[in-house]
Amino acid sequence: MISRSVTIISILLIAFGLAHAVSVPTENLPAGFKLLGVIDTNTTGVNVSEEINDFYGARDIGIVKDVSIGKYIWGEMGVDYDAKITILSLENDGYARAAYENYRSRDEFRNPPIKGIDRFANVTINDHDALEIRDKVMDLRGTSIRFLYLWTNSSRVVLVEGNDSRESSMALASATGM
Repeated sequence: MISRSVTIISILLIAFGLAHAVSVPTENLPAGFKLLGVIDTNTTGVNVSEEINDFYGARDIGIVKDVSIGKYIWGEMGVDYDAKITILSLENDGYARAAYENYRSRDEFRNPPIKGIDRFANVTINDHDALEIRDKVMDLRGTSIRFLYLWTNSSRVVLVEGNDSRESSMALASATGM
């Protein structure tokens, strides 16, 4: 389902033009993905801190220097959930690793998403070690597994929240170029 933040993003993009951040992919997207909107630390009317709340936790992540968030539709608008890419730029690689660990350590990730399915797997995205996170989603089509990818690249943390296709989700993650 379309979230309230996507609606706000769409309205902002219409009102202020299609100026968007350079960090998240906006064109040449994998087949089936379409850009809904991009928000960053300069987007008026959006509390970016709420969008990145899951990166805060027991480990200090320092000052977040920049945030870029791309929201994408991959299925039927209003029926399927959105895909999302979040890129945080932090002060150094230590803080990036702390943000990575905070996200990975979320309480909801303590148990398997569905009985018999592992929560985590190690993968490679753009020559970086990444964590594949399998998350249970319920939409109008029923219950499925959504594939998320999390990794660091120097002082940046990249989170790609894909769809129920591992191949498509990995292609979206690769589209970041990071």
